[in-house]
Amino acid sequence: MRNAVVGQALDEQGRPVADAEVTVRYQSNPGGVSISRSSRTDRQGRYRIDLRQPPGVWTVHAKARLMVDGAALTVDLVSDNASPFAGHAGAVRNFRLRFAEQTADDPYGVGGMLVVNSAIGDYTPLAEVTVTLHPVGGGAPVERSLRNTGEGWVLTGLRPTSYRVTASHRGQPMLVSAALTPQRDYNWKPEYVGGFERTGPGIYQMRIEVRSR
Repeated sequence: MRNAVVGQALDEQGRPVADAEVTVRYQSNPGGVSISRSSRTDRQGRYRIDLRQPPGVWTVHAKARLMVDGAALTVDLVSDNASPFAGHAGAVRNFRLRFAEQTADDPYGVGGMLVVNSAIGDYTPLAEVTVTLHPVGGGAPVERSLRNTGEGWVLTGLRPTSYRVTASHRGQPMLVSAALTPQRDYNWKPEYVGGFERTGPGIYQMRIEVRSR
């Protein structure tokens, strides 16, 4: 497919994602002219963007809106090939709705982020803490160890739905609370039930704190 980029967007079950926004970006040189163009997928999840002008190297990205727990969320779609390409040569770039722990392009993954902090006065090493998330609406639980990032100790690539969250340190159950804020005090329980809040464009976070019993 010369002079154009084409492809299809599919969801987790392989069904077409209609009305996803696909954007191509062109950068002439560092500090030079930057151009972007967008299109939306049709009912079959397919799109086509003409790239005859200007000649040069392009990259392509996509995002889609989906309903989770009655709320509309915007998430990035994962490309089957994130490599730049020459516009005159054209390219095929397909996308999937896939919640991923991390990708080559995004160290924070695709999906919701659970941010975990220690309670005031608790010194349990978060590197040794395991968190389990049970989807409130049903489905397989997610159990992972925390990893340290610029955002703190996190789990990433989570489907941004409601969860029942528990934590343990070396097999010993811990207490869990929503994160302390000026408007909200601790409420320590063996589990925390909650969902994600939008903290930026396409960014969804749940913040909790943990402490030993």
